[in-house]
Amino acid sequence: MHQLSKGQKLQEAYRQYIEPYSCYLQYAVTLTLKQSALIRVKRFQNYGSDIYEFREYLDDDKLRSTIRFFTTQFTNELYGNKSKHKNKQQWASPLVIAAVEGRNTHKLTHLHLAIGNIPATHTENIAQHIQVAFQRCDFSNKQLCVKTVTNSSGWLGYITKEVGYTDNDALDIVASTIPPFIQHSICTEGRLLA
Repeated sequence: MHQLSKGQKLQEAYRQYIEPYSCYLQYAVTLTLKQSALIRVKRFQNYGSDIYEFREYLDDDKLRSTIRFFTTQFTNELYGNKSKHKNKQQWASPLVIAAVEGRNTHKLTHLHLAIGNIPATHTENIAQHIQVAFQRCDFSNKQLCVKTVTNSSGWLGYITKEVGYTDNDALDIVASTIPPFIQHSICTEGRLLA
């Protein structure tokens, strides 16, 4: 019998954790990030047109912030104000499972996203919605790839390939977004259902 290493056990645990979401996935997305960005901010909000410029470098905090900002912009693109409405918050947000690659290798830092819960009215031009939301991010690069998921378990396996080998924190569970109705549908623990 082949003994699994600690890294392989961690990878299997992550895959088991996100596997229940595979039936909800619709799109596989890869977004490439810049290593630094020139940030332009108006010096005064109500007065003059002076602009303050400075260069920021991508670190872990800015990376997590970028993922959250992209998800917020993408949610706004798809659902608009419905995502803020109290009675619609259960379903009015996309499922976004995020994985970060390239932090510990020679590759450019990039995000692999497993996306679901997209309204039928937006599936035809989903790439455009993703591009608009991503271009609003300071560290967005030109490379963007959006594909329809044909094997959701395979895509989830692919985005966790670095876990246990190159980067144990590749899967960013904290920055991932799971709509409440999906979370409740896969929850089997009685105390969490109440």
